[in-house]
Amino acid sequence: MDNSSPLSAGHLLVNELEAHGVQRSYLVPGESYLDVLDGLHDSTITPIVCRQEGGAGYMAVAEGRMTGVPGIAMVTRGPGASNVMVSIHTAYQDATPLVVFVGLIPIAQRGRESFQEFDVNGWFSTTTKKVLTLDDPDKAAEVVTDAMHTAVTGRPGPVVVGLPEEILAKASSGTALPPRTHGSAAPYAGDVTELRARILQADRPVLIIGGEDWSPATSRRIAQWSRDRGLGVIGTFRAYDGVDHDSPNFLGILGFGASEVAKKTFDEADLHIFLGCVRTDVATNGFTIGTDVKTVVIGPDADAHGHFGSLDQHIVTPVNRFAQALFTEDGARAYSVSSDGSIDEPAAGDEHLTGNDEPVPLPEWIRDARAELDEWRVPITGGPTSAGDASFVDMDEAFVHVRELLPDNAIITYGAGNFSGWATRFLPTHGFPSALGPRNGSMGFGLPAAVAAGLVHPERAVFCIAGDGDFLMNGQELATAAQYGVNLTVVVNDNSVYGTILGHQDREYPGRATGTALRSPDFAALATAFGGLGLTVERTEDFREAFEKALAHEGPALVRCLTDPAIRGARV
Repeated sequence: MDNSSPLSAGHLLVNELEAHGVQRSYLVPGESYLDVLDGLHDSTITPIVCRQEGGAGYMAVAEGRMTGVPGIAMVTRGPGASNVMVSIHTAYQDATPLVVFVGLIPIAQRGRESFQEFDVNGWFSTTTKKVLTLDDPDKAAEVVTDAMHTAVTGRPGPVVVGLPEEILAKASSGTALPPRTHGSAAPYAGDVTELRARILQADRPVLIIGGEDWSPATSRRIAQWSRDRGLGVIGTFRAYDGVDHDSPNFLGILGFGASEVAKKTFDEADLHIFLGCVRTDVATNGFTIGTDVKTVVIGPDADAHGHFGSLDQHIVTPVNRFAQALFTEDGARAYSVSSDGSIDEPAAGDEHLTGNDEPVPLPEWIRDARAELDEWRVPITGGPTSAGDASFVDMDEAFVHVRELLPDNAIITYGAGNFSGWATRFLPTHGFPSALGPRNGSMGFGLPAAVAAGLVHPERAVFCIAGDGDFLMNGQELATAAQYGVNLTVVVNDNSVYGTILGHQDREYPGRATGTALRSPDFAALATAFGGLGLTVERTEDFREAFEKALAHEGPALVRCLTDPAIRGARV
């Protein structure tokens, strides 16, 4: 293309994404947005070619969660748009910044039941923050800027941009625009003062952490502050990596598979401080625990979307800004934050002072709860591996080896199913971002998320735990991992059943299980066929060696563990 010629709308769209710092676009190509694909040819943005739009969307969700920059997915009209919907729902319920570009039929063909036609607003308007359509080539940069801004401001979420085929190829008089300033409110000094007073008045104050507006520096700041204020800390469902789990006041995770001590701590608290998250049905076991408690919500959403129950103080500010405010308003004398975000210990004699308050030693109830959590997080080994005589892998014991061999900075990913409980129970995380799971309970998220994690953080180990049903939701993305040389390790719990649903059937309709049995392929052979390393383990004693080989392999590696369908979760 002549450099002196005006850019096409499709090329300008790509330039605008570059101006917003986008590094990757996860896509399945389609003829409806060819000009955008052509614009990527000479772009600094790396196109990650995926094998199904659902996988592409999940990768974009994972990238948005890790970086705070909206993940970018590109798909074609009709079938492509329907496939990507699962990731849009995930981003909407998980409050993750995501922008999905969807090719559309030419404008002149609208309303004629044209090939792959659909109503982009009708499909997506109820599950997005905004739906935009680029009907004017001169507004290409403006539409992208609007989408990127909307996705990250307030409560983050997904934005869908429709791209009529012929508009993309038209010359645009527009030029790339600077990203809009992302304003965020800082807490008033009075907010911090009131919060401090509430904490001092409480006997059992608990901080519930969640959301995605975290950074390594914020993680350290919040961990320090919560210790100094004598707060018990609990992670919310599948968003629990905001604080290092080695912190002595970290007391577990809420949601499905929660420990009894986490639920008890939450239920017996007399002050709930939700930081980056809100009180939901999953966290409260269907609003049956911890609902009638003095409550503070701290987050960027002025609507406190999804929060139910009492709300006695609402501090509208992002997590990062709140953490900064603590160390300027509440602890300027006590803490020195270095340029890399690390926190220097106070000078001798300061004793972790915050403001004019005396230090608060961790109370006995926190120390007792932590001891109970530590005991619960130790896998029970030496028990039966099956309900019968056959030999199977004991996943509790396998996770002893996973925990020992995984580096502390590993990123852990999973989809939905009982198998995820082994990760959430036995694999502590040590700083944001370290855990990627779908808070909307969407199966098939783990492997695409692992691919994105390996691309965003190639310097870190990436571990995905999957069930046999979950894995085949997006197992084809092993091909994407192999194509781009992504280092990741997958453990598949192969028990030939949709275990979570079978558990519900056993409880509600005992002896009448229907529609939950699976006949799975040889996942190890599948991984090898995709260009990775595939290993099968049938006995517990063989797991460690296989997992070591998988971790050491350059590229994608998979360990298939044959397990008993009658044992569907960690022993208690």
